[in-house]
Parts: sequence; C-alpha cells; structure tokens
Amino acid sequence: MAESEGVRKVTRSLVFHILGPFAVLVSNGHEPPLPLVIGPAKERALLAMLLLRPNETVSADALIDALWGESPPASSRKLLQVYVSHLRKALAEDVIETKSVGYRLSIEPEAVDAGRFERLVAAGTRAGQLGDSALASALLRQGLALWSGPALVDFAFESFARIESERLEEMRLTALEELADADLALQRHGETAAELRAHLAAHPLRERMRGQLMLALYRSDRQAEALAVYEAGRHRLLDELGLEPGRSLQTLQHSILTHDPDLDRSSPAPSPSSGRAALPSAPTSLIGRARETRELVDLISAPDVRLITITGPGGIGKTRLAVAACTASIPRFEGGAIFVDLSSESDPALVMVTIADAVEKSQPLMRMPGRSLALCIAETLSSRPVLLVLDNCEQVAAAAPEIGAVIANAPRLTVVATSRVRLRLTGEHVYAVPPLVVPTIRDIVDIDALAGIASVALFVERARSATQDFALTAENKDAVAHICTRLEGVPLAIELAAPRLAMLSPQALVDRLDPRLPLLADGAWDLPARQRTLRATIDWSHALLEPSQQWLLGWLAQFSGGWTLDAAEEVCGPGPVLADMTALLENSLVWRTGESPAPRYNMLETVREYAIEQLAIEDGDARRDRVAQYFFALSVRAEQELSGGDQADWFRRLQTEHENLRATLKWLQYREQPASELDMVSALGRYWYVRGHLDEGRRALTGALARGEGASAAARAKGFRIASAIAVIQGDYGSARNLAEAGLALYRSVEDHPGVVRSLSNLGAILLGEGDTAGAIVVLDESVALSRNISDRRLAALALNNRGDVALTMGAFAEAANLFAESLAILRAAGDHANVARSLFNLGAAMLEAGSAAEGSALLGESLALSVNLDDKEDVIWCLVGLSAVAERLGDPLDAVRVLAGAMALLDDISATMKPFERGLQERTLAALRSKVEPSAFAATWGSGRDLSFDDLIAVARQIQTTSH
Repeated sequence: MAESEGVRKVTRSLVFHILGPFAVLVSNGHEPPLPLVIGPAKERALLAMLLLRPNETVSADALIDALWGESPPASSRKLLQVYVSHLRKALAEDVIETKSVGYRLSIEPEAVDAGRFERLVAAGTRAGQLGDSALASALLRQGLALWSGPALVDFAFESFARIESERLEEMRLTALEELADADLALQRHGETAAELRAHLAAHPLRERMRGQLMLALYRSDRQAEALAVYEAGRHRLLDELGLEPGRSLQTLQHSILTHDPDLDRSSPAPSPSSGRAALPSAPTSLIGRARETRELVDLISAPDVRLITITGPGGIGKTRLAVAACTASIPRFEGGAIFVDLSSESDPALVMVTIADAVEKSQPLMRMPGRSLALCIAETLSSRPVLLVLDNCEQVAAAAPEIGAVIANAPRLTVVATSRVRLRLTGEHVYAVPPLVVPTIRDIVDIDALAGIASVALFVERARSATQDFALTAENKDAVAHICTRLEGVPLAIELAAPRLAMLSPQALVDRLDPRLPLLADGAWDLPARQRTLRATIDWSHALLEPSQQWLLGWLAQFSGGWTLDAAEEVCGPGPVLADMTALLENSLVWRTGESPAPRYNMLETVREYAIEQLAIEDGDARRDRVAQYFFALSVRAEQELSGGDQADWFRRLQTEHENLRATLKWLQYREQPASELDMVSALGRYWYVRGHLDEGRRALTGALARGEGASAAARAKGFRIASAIAVIQGDYGSARNLAEAGLALYRSVEDHPGVVRSLSNLGAILLGEGDTAGAIVVLDESVALSRNISDRRLAALALNNRGDVALTMGAFAEAANLFAESLAILRAAGDHANVARSLFNLGAAMLEAGSAAEGSALLGESLALSVNLDDKEDVIWCLVGLSAVAERLGDPLDAVRVLAGAMALLDDISATMKPFERGLQERTLAALRSKVEPSAFAATWGSGRDLSFDDLIAVARQIQTTSH
C-alpha cells in the first residue's frame, strides 16, 4: 500500500515492540524488521489495548470506553470498525478476529515484547532458584535488553495503559534485583556495584537493591562505601517516610561492621520452588555452557520448532545441557515437562511403552482400543503445551517414526531429544554440542584469563570437590592448561580426571595422561554405567556401529591431524567410505572441522586412542604404512608446487596437515626407513623455512642426516643444503657453512649443476653473515655465472638476489637495485610469490636507503601483502623493519616504535636472527627513534608494540605505507 496511507502490508511474522516509545515492527520473513506506521492516535491506542491482551476477546464497549472515556461520539462504534479495518490492512487480514462482543488479536504471547520479557524473567528467576547463576544472569540480561524506555510511554496519560505500565515497571525493577543476585553469586562484584549505583539513584527507596549494593561494595573491599550507602538510605527513609530501614538491611549493616565471614561467600541459592517440571536435578553446577543454554532456550521457545535433537559424542554433556535448557524453558509450558531416560532401553519396540510409563507419572494416559500407543500418548499430551525430553535416543533410533507420529498428532507438544545420531524426522532441528573452550598459549600467560576459560573453570570446580584446598596458581597454571587441552574440552573426561588431584599434583597428572583411557576411569557410582569411565562411553557408541563402520573408524584413527574425504577414500578404500563416514559423522564419533582448503574431519583423541586399541591385534602397522605413503607423496608433490603459482594454497595445505606430517616422519623412523625420512624432510624444507618452523625443521634434518648415512649422495647433498639455509636464518653461521660446504662437495661429485648453484648461493649468504664480504662476492659471482646456463631461471634469480644483498650491505645501492630488479622480473615470470616478496623487500630497502622513501615504502607494502598471504614469517619481519624506518624518516616516531617492537617480538617467536643489512637498518632506526622519543614514552610504546596481535601489527604497518605517499 502507499506510504501516504500510513500503513505497510505485512505478509508474515509480526513482531511487536511496546516497551519503548510506541512502535510496531514488521518483518516479511526474509528482510530485517521494518517500522510500521499506524496513522491516527486512536488506531495506535486500539492496537496497544489489543496487544496488552493477546488472544483474549476485548469487548467493543471496553474499547470504546478506553478510547473516548465517558463521552464517546455517537459514531464511536462505526469509528471503531474503521480503525479495526485499517489495522487489518496493515497487519494482515487474519490477525484481528471479530467476535460476537468485540475483537481478538490472534498472536503468540511472545510476539509482544512484554510477553517475551515476562518469559525470560521467569526463566531467569527459575534458573537462579535452581542454582545456575550464569544462566540466570544471561536470561535476565536478555530480557532487560528489550527495554528501550518507559513502558507504553506514548500512552502515559491513558487510563488503560497506566496499570499495565506500572506492572511492567515493577517487574523490570524486580528483574534488576534478581540479576544483581545472580551476578553477586558469580562474584562480579565490581561491575554489579556500578550498575546498582545507577539503578538506586533512580529508585532510592528500594531496600533490596540498596542491600545488594552494600554487599557488592563490601565484597570489593570497600567497607566504608558500603556503610555510607546504608546511612544515605537511612536518612532518605527518615526524611521522606519517617521510617527506619527494614530488619534485613539493619542485619546486613551489622554483619558488615563485624566482618561476618558469611558475607564473603557467594549468596546461597534459594531452595527450588515446586513446579510441574519432572526433570532430574543436577548434582553439580553447569559450567561453561551459558551460550549453548541460551541458544537452546531460544530454539525451544521458537513457535515453529517442535523437535530439537541435541547431538554430540559421548561425554560431551548432552543430557546436562538439555536439562538446563529445558528447566529454563518450563514457564512457557503450561503442562510442564516429562523426562524419559531411554539409556537402558535397547529394543525400539519398547520405546513407546517407556514414554507412556513416564507420561502416566504426571497424568492419566488416554488409552483407546484400536489405536496405537503413539496416538494415545499424543492424545494425552494435546490439551496443554508440554515439553517432552527424550534422553539417549541413539540405540533406539529405529523408533523415530513413532516419535514423529506423537509429534504430528500433539500440536502443542515440543520434544527435546539427546542422541549421538540425529533422528531423521521432518522438521528436526539438530543442535551439535561442541567441546568446552580450551586454553591457548596467550590464555596461559594471564592467570585471570585462564580461570575464565570454560574447560579450566570446570576442572578447577571439580578438583575442589576432591581436594578443598585446590586453587589455580602461578605454579600449577601451565599444568592445568595442559590437562584441559589434552582432554580436548570434553566435560566427562575433565570430570573423571579432576578427582585424581586427591592423589596427584597437576604436573603428575599431566605425566600420566598418555594413554588417556586407563586414567579416565572410576567415575561416581551414582552415574550411569556408561559414564563411569570414558572407555565405557565410547564402547556405548562403538557398539551401535555396523561392522564396516567400525572398520572405517579404525582406518581413520590412523590420521593424526584430521583428514579430507579425498584422503580417506584414497587411504581407506576400496569400500563405501562416503556412506560409512557419514554414519560415523551422524554417530558423533567424527565431526566436520573446517573448510581449508577442502572440508576436513577429525575425531577426539580419546576416540582415536580407543579405535587404535581395537586394531592392536589386527593390521594396524599395514594401515599406518598406507597413511604414511599418502603423506610422503603429498610432501614430494608439495615441494614442486611451492615454487609455482599456487604456492600460497600449498603452504596452507601443508600447515593444515602439519600434525599428519609430523606423525609420518615419526612412523618412518619407527619403521627404520631413513632414506624415505631424509627425502621427506628435505621436501618439507621450504615449508619449514617460510612458515617459521625453524627449530623443528633443523631438528628433523639433523636427525634424518644422521640416520641416513647410507642414502644417495644427491639425497644427502640436498639435506645438507636445506639444513644450512635454516641454520643461516638462526644465526648459526659456523654450522651453516659446514653444512653448505658438505652439500656443495657432494653436488660437485655427482655433477649436479643446479645443486651447485643453490649451494654456492647459500654459501655466499653465509659468508656475508660472517663478515667475509670478499669471499661472498667470489662464490656468488660463480653462482650467478653458472645459473645463466641452467634452464630453471629461478635459480639465477635467487643467486642475483643474494649477490644484490652483498651490494646493499656494502652501501652500493644503485648496483643492488639493478640486481634486485633483474631477480624480481625473473621471479614474477615464474610466479614464485614467496621469492617475489623477498625481491620486493630488497628492492624497496635499496630505494629507501638511496633516499626515495615513498618509492621504497610502496615496494615494502607490496612485499608485506604477499608475505602475509603466504604467512612467510621471515619476510613479514623484514618488511616491518623497513616500514618502521619509513615511519621514522617521515616523522611518525611512535608508530615506528610500535612496528619495530612488534617485528622484534615476531623474530623471537620463530627463534631467528637478523641478516647483516636488516640488522644494520634496525639498529640505525632504533637509535634514531631513541633520540626522538622521550624515554618513558618510548618504553610504554615499545611494550604496547610487542603486545600487539599479529593482525593489529600488520594494520599499523599498512597505515604507515598508506600515509607515506
């Protein structure tokens, strides 16, 4: 309809907002909600009255009285019909229904923000009563976030709105107080105190809120402020009402004065109130699942969602999460909840009997002759909204069609199922439960950040149950982080491991985590049998598999760092790999982990250990040989691809397969295949070099050369050459020279001219690093001359690059620029982006030193972009040093300090040292910056630069490059 008519046509999915300045939002189901303008004030008031009583018939007399008061116009009924007609056109024909005495707005109660707010507050309050303070806080904040201003503010002077707005406002204040209780229980004392001060300023007579502020301040070691809040409230009450504070507030003041130790404890949760929910109570608190609980609560509350299947591997916490989310959702279900434990049922034919037994505990079952038990259950559960929780459905998944029949014939029923496989029913919403978040290296540095990581919080909580004096300390934080990471954030594994601290120190527990399965046993006796050990949990899933699926699981367990479907089919075939892997995925024994560069799959290490154990008496070695052959071939192919146009993709592919490559090298050592080991480590040399895995690459090459004394001269020469290249960047010039000379001698002995050129090029760089400029020139000139007779022009480019580096170090900038430009042209033609980046840096540095900062900056910026894309750590560092020099010379010393500090931090990370020119440039830039920046400012900026994330560091460097033109 035309905008001038003041309405928009709605096609579906109405969303009403009445809590702030009155507005109506509409959505067409595809686009974001749009504002819906309702023209005359009377039409808006009429809509507001209907919104306040959704799904109730409001008489025409009541509407007329509210709209016009005691003196309605003679045409009031006709006007009412006109307003209703306009609203119908705006909202959709079937939303406002005409009844015999009036009108009814047919919408879900939660389509109105007030209804959604009430549901969230009720759920949050209930969660708090059950002791789940984290969930209570999240739900209450979600509800309070719906408020954008006073309720029904556009109708503040209308009698019909006054009572409702006062009710909603009181509910809002109560929700704020419930939120404060939850946050205090979570020990968020500082931020809670700040929030309560603001609320109390607006509502100074609310004694509960004042007491909460006093408690928050006291727990923040601000006793004097807490007592001052009490006195301010007391004076306010005396001045305005002539009353003293209530008994509870006076008791709290006395407790603060006497330092009552009970005040230092988290507020105890009230006893759960009685209700209709037949859900099991949790013996321990739910930790680290606030986001997942909120998402499930929203899913359960969605009006178009009837079946939710919560999936995940054994021990991931499906049941515990389901109970928490369903408990929070109870207020929405008039008929309450029914919990059905199917873990002990193995016969799908008996599933309906088990469900019927559970239903009969809450209400009589409507048994009807000639009708199936599924239809009888559906009929029984049709009268009111009911939440049916089916736990552990995986072993009776064949009963899914009957479950679907119950859902189809009970339109007010919502089913939440937990299962390691989805039920494959129409309308099923699958929610996969992830492992808990585990620590990263950065988290381990900060003990406060570490304590907030979900897996660590769970471990600490359960450890305290075993030994009350356990605490996360600077001494044990590394071990605790290691435990949680090794256990992969699996809640059951953590809960089985934590009690071991009654006997072991955290470090001793780390030492016993290989293998995991024997350690992770002896759970609490009140747990189901399948949860008393992690092995029993995996046994439970393994027994549900077909033989071919068990066979494939054993094959896939040979991969150490995940796999692609192509890899699985090549290694594990022939056979129905795709179909069986799909079954493993659906049984939560395998999961999809990413898309780089193709979809990847993985399994928990505990599942992998179990599957390998099952193969111990079979052909495990033969299978591992097949996997090793696959990754050996991948490494050999990658060596060629890393010099071509697709090298960025291949660098990423090798990084993704890093764990598999490591495992393959270990396997080749175990199988005593030194020649293959040497070939593989040599093939991976450029990957290790470019990606900054210098220590690992050096160790691998040293070991392979020692074990491969019987390998061919060509293979050993290649190993020596690559080891020398890595030793150079590590600054170990003596070892690098010995390795390069050994490789050069072998290359000359077998007349491998490309190998001679490469070795001479490396040797020249080594001699330059040692300060032997004359020697470097001799060997590099020989390398350049020999390279011109070799078909692989890349070798000439690399020799020219190293020869140009000598000229650059000596200050012959014009000569250096010519050599770098020739090298760059060859490398661009070859599509060797990694070495293009190196030549761009060298040429940019030569321009910068020759006095052309803008031209040099542009080349450095191009080099930086290529290096970042390739994740070439060394070249990124050199570019950062160069751009720091640009910033210093162009008058931006603080950014120059930040970038130089970040470059030095990256250099430390890869255990590398600077080459002569780069070291000289860094030292000159550093000295200039120290002369320009006051010492305390320099120290602070240097520290902030070292702490920058990689992305932020690159952003600062790019800004320097952008502003230098």
